[in-house]
Parts: sequence; structure tokens; C-alpha cells
Amino acid sequence: NLMQRRLDAVDSKLNGGGHSLSGGATSGSEILRKSLEENDSVQRLLHDRKGSAIITLPVSVLERKTLIDSTAVGAATSGVLQIDRIPGIVAEARQTLRVRHLLPARPTELQLIDFLKVNVPMTKASPQTEGESKLENAVTFTTASEKVRTLATWIPATRQILDDLAELRVFLESSLAFYVNAEEEIQMLSGDGLGENLNGLITQAQAFDATLLSGGWNYIDVIGWAAAQIAGDKEIAPRFVVLNPTDWWKIRLTKDTYGRYVLGDPMGPANVEALFGLVPVPTTSITAGTFLVGNGDPTAVEIRDRQEMTVEISTQHDDYFTKNKVAIRAEKRLALIVKRPDSFVTGSFSTSPE
Repeated sequence: NLMQRRLDAVDSKLNGGGHSLSGGATSGSEILRKSLEENDSVQRLLHDRKGSAIITLPVSVLERKTLIDSTAVGAATSGVLQIDRIPGIVAEARQTLRVRHLLPARPTELQLIDFLKVNVPMTKASPQTEGESKLENAVTFTTASEKVRTLATWIPATRQILDDLAELRVFLESSLAFYVNAEEEIQMLSGDGLGENLNGLITQAQAFDATLLSGGWNYIDVIGWAAAQIAGDKEIAPRFVVLNPTDWWKIRLTKDTYGRYVLGDPMGPANVEALFGLVPVPTTSITAGTFLVGNGDPTAVEIRDRQEMTVEISTQHDDYFTKNKVAIRAEKRLALIVKRPDSFVTGSFSTSPE
């Protein structure tokens, strides 16, 4: 339909890093503003002061702070001298969300995902005497399943927000989508699988075998031995290590006996590309002192997206129509499928000296 074609055009511009006719980069705000102005359902909502409008947008367009009502926005005081107001709103401090990008993802149209896996594997073959019976093998299978979960948040606003398209645009660039995605990252790492929580990677990963450590060791050794543990289990080779920024900087500041930084001169490049071939992924979504070593191979894990990030604006909530209010909701639906949990190792750096 017309709305979908226009939204697809917005996605195409964003993914391609759209450009204006003058040759400069087209901002997410400009793309969003144009899309809203051309969106029939949004225009109808603005005109009728009732009903609903649904806008599906990439997260990159929405990740900005906003203020949504008159009290929060405030009003300028009239005066003689003009002021130089910088456009936009300075957002609060936010973490960079990186875990989703480590894992493969594909859509699903159903709310329950089953998969079949080996329960008792076959034994290896053996040399055989000519003319004698050969070794008979056997294997058993089991099924597992994960349910699609919903992550959402909403916020009320006054009708006045609909009186100005710019305010509506600012709201749609709000923090609602960011905080849904921030919860998604926490859930993908450490969701306990109970109730409506995702069954996270840390929850299902095998525990680090601290007996592998011997003599003196540091945080780097712990990560190396975690990778060795996965290799010893004949599992899929790890490609990343997720850890808290505090632990990452402890690693980055590790020195040898001569006082030299083991990961390189601090005056050199700021980023270390790999530790034993593992990409470091610092994030505050994981508790300080905890690490996760694993991979993003679809044989081991995948995200199944049932519903992309969706922002819905509606007056059809409780008595909002009579009170000139609107409700704005951001939500997404997904399942995390961990097929080979032993391909991941989690543990604590507490077994290692500072």
C-alpha cells in the first residue's frame, strides 16, 4: 500500500545514507519529517484529533532524546535581547548497543520456534576385520523450542503535541525505541527465560572451568582459557568476548614486568582488534566482573524477529480522547534461539588477581 511504499523509501534512504539534492548528507530528521508529512494516517490523526497512526522506522532514526509535553518543554521568557538557541536537544548519556549486531537474525511469522538437535551422538567408526560384522552406530534426537517475547514501553502525552508536526517529529526521534533496544540487549545476554524474559546467552552458556588456570594469570589468560575450553569441547570456534567496560580497561591497562602495556603503546591506535582472535565487545549491559566468550554462527545461535521496532500513536486508551491526551508506544517482538549453548562460555574474573 501507499504507506508501506513510503516507509520502504525511508528505509532505503537510511540504509543507503541518503543525500540531499545539494549533495550534502540527508539527516534522519529530514527523512522522518518528510515521511510524516506524506503519511496519510498521521495527517488524519492530526486533523481528527482521534484514532491511531502506526509508523515502522529503523532504530537509527529514533535514537534521540525528546520532550513531549508543554510542561517538559517549557516556554521562553519575553525579553529585549535575542538569544542564540542551538537547535535540537542534548541527549543523556547512552551506551552503544552492540550485542544484536554480533548475532545472525531472520524473520519469523509464528510465535513459537521449534528446532531438532542431537541428544545422544553417534560413536566414532573403528577399523574392521575383513568379512566380520561392522560396528553398528546409533543416535537419538530431541526437540527444543523458544517462544517469541514482546519488549515494549509507552508514555502519555497531551493533545498539544499533535498541534505541531515538529513536536510530533521530535517525539518519534525519542528515547522510547532506544530503551526497548537497551532492554533487548540485557535480555539477550542475561534473560533468565522465566515468564516473558528471553532465555539469554549467559544463562545457557557453560560455566568457565577455573581449573584450567595454573600459576600466575591475568584477565587476558582467563579469556584465552575460555576459548581453549570451547575448543576442547569440539564446539564452534568463538569470535567475540563480551565484557564490562571496566574489565576491558583493566585488560587494556595490563603491564608486563617492565611496566610496558602488553596490548600496545597507549600513544598508538586506541582500539585493539582482537584478543586471541576474539573481538572485544565492551558493554554496560553485562555485569562488571562477568565475561561471555562465544560466536555468531547461525548453527549455534540466531535471533528470530516477529515484529520490528514499531511506534504507535493513539487517542484510543482509557479516557484519553475526552482528556485530550495521546498514548505513544514502542515495541518489538523476537525470540532468541540458542542451539548450541556449549559454544558459549561465561565466568567471572574474580578468580583472577587484579
